Amino acid sequence: MKRIAFLLLAIHVTMLSGCKKDGGTNGGTTKIWDINPVTVSVTATDAQGNDLLNPQASGALEVSEIKALYKGKEYVCNENQMTSKAVLPRFYGLKTEKSALGTCLLRFGELNGAQSYTNESVTIIWPDGSSDQISFNRDFRWKANGDPEIKEKWFLNSSEVSGKLVKIIK
Repeated sequence: MKRIAFLLLAIHVTMLSGCKKDGGTNGGTTKIWDINPVTVSVTATDAQGNDLLNPQASGALEVSEIKALYKGKEYVCNENQMTSKAVLPRFYGLKTEKSALGTCLLRFGELNGAQSYTNESVTIIWPDGSSDQISFNRDFRWKANGDPEIKEKWFLNSSEVSGKLVKIIK
């Protein structure tokens, strides 16, 4: 009987010693995080505040003639691009979209949100041939407690802007 008790105790101790903390890439925790993709978002207004991306606005730009230049490749604006609530990055290039406040936006992306970027830039080429360069630095890392830490700086034509929404006055 002592042999059986000793054997059961040995099996129990072996099973318990096999349990250990997950040594995964997100700080060694078992938390699961959905990291939002990086998207370049732009508004374009005239000096009077008219939304130049809204086709009903006076003096609106022809959005089909707006392009983005990214890593040497040109992307034409696609007005009919579907929007998704999926968190995995789906690269769609350049598109227009209405914000929750009703403002028309140009959006470029999506880029992987779970990585860092240094001096990443997108150049918007307007119908009149002028251009604006939007760039950003993004530092992404996992903290020791398993939470993500993200620090970003956004720039318009080399001048830092506040927030992720880049506002351009044409």
